[in-house]
Amino acid sequence: FTDRCGVCKDKASLLISMLRAAGFESYAAMTMAGERIDDVPADQFNHSVTVVKRRNGEYQLLDPTWVPGVRELWSSAEQQQGYLMGLPEGADLQYTPISAPENHYVRIYGKSKLDKTGLLKGSFTITAEGQSDATVRRIFSGVRTEWDKNLEKEILRFHPNARITKVTHTDNDKYLEQPVSITYEYEIPYYAFIGENEIMFTPPLASGVFKRAMGHVYTNTSAETKKFGFRDRCSRLVEINEEMELPKYSEALPLPSAESVESKYVSFDGAYQLEGKKLVFSETISLGKRVYEAEEWPAYRQAVINQNHFAEQKIILKK
Repeated sequence: FTDRCGVCKDKASLLISMLRAAGFESYAAMTMAGERIDDVPADQFNHSVTVVKRRNGEYQLLDPTWVPGVRELWSSAEQQQGYLMGLPEGADLQYTPISAPENHYVRIYGKSKLDKTGLLKGSFTITAEGQSDATVRRIFSGVRTEWDKNLEKEILRFHPNARITKVTHTDNDKYLEQPVSITYEYEIPYYAFIGENEIMFTPPLASGVFKRAMGHVYTNTSAETKKFGFRDRCSRLVEINEEMELPKYSEALPLPSAESVESKYVSFDGAYQLEGKKLVFSETISLGKRVYEAEEWPAYRQAVINQNHFAEQKIILKK
C-alpha cells in the first residue's frame, strides 16, 4: 500500500486486509493461471487471489490483480480453472464455473455504400461486454494522447487505405457505468476491384473488423481431429450485421455460404441476402467455454473455418 506496487500475492493480501477491516471473512486462495491443476499434493500454483465469505455461507473469488479496468470482479479468462482456498478448516481442490458466452459478447453493426468507382463510405458500431469489453478497451490503455492513434490503427489493420471521418466512443473513465462502444465513420477509396465487366469486393464487416476481440479466428485449423483437449482465451458471443448499398449491376454470381454449426457449446450461423441493390450480411458465433475436450474440436474448428471463409470470399457482380 505504501509502495503502490506488488505482485499478485501482495495485492491479494492487501485486499484480504481491507475486507477484514470492513468486517468480512476473507482468506487467500491459489490457482494456476491458464493451466490445469492435477489432484495431487504438489506445487502447481502460480497465482494468488482472494476469497470472501458471502452472507449465504458460500465463498466468492476475487482477483485484484487481473480485474482492474474490467467489468467483472473475477476474470472469466480463468473459468474452468482449478483453485485451492486457504481456509482454516482446509479445503479441497475446486474449479471455477463456466461463464456464458452472452457475458462476453462482441456486437458489430454497420451500414456502407459502394459507388461505381469502388469508393466505399460507411459506419459501424462495436459494443462489447466482459472479457471482450476488456479486449476492445485496451485501445484506451496507456496515455490519452495515444488513444486517437490507437483508434486509427485498428481500422488501418482492416484496410490500409481507410480514412476515418469521425469516431466517437464511451467515456473510458466510466467503464463501470456501461460497456464499451465505439462508432466509426470512414471512407475507403478503391475498396472494390472495378473491372471491365465485373465488380469484386468483400463487405467490410465480413472481412474481419476488430479481430482483436475474436481470438478464435487465429486458431490453427489444419488438424481435423485432436487427441487432447484445447483452450480458447474465454467464452464469447460474436454477432456481426451489415447492410451494404451496391452500385448498379446486371447480375450477381452465387453468394458465399457456409453450413450452420450446432453443438452443446459451439454454434455458427452466417449468410448473405441480396435484395436488389441492398446486400445484407449476418453472422453469429457462440463459443460456450474456455477449456474444451478433444471430441469438441470438429464443431469448434468448423465454426472458425466458416468465419474465416466469409472473410476471404468475394462478392462478384456483373456490370
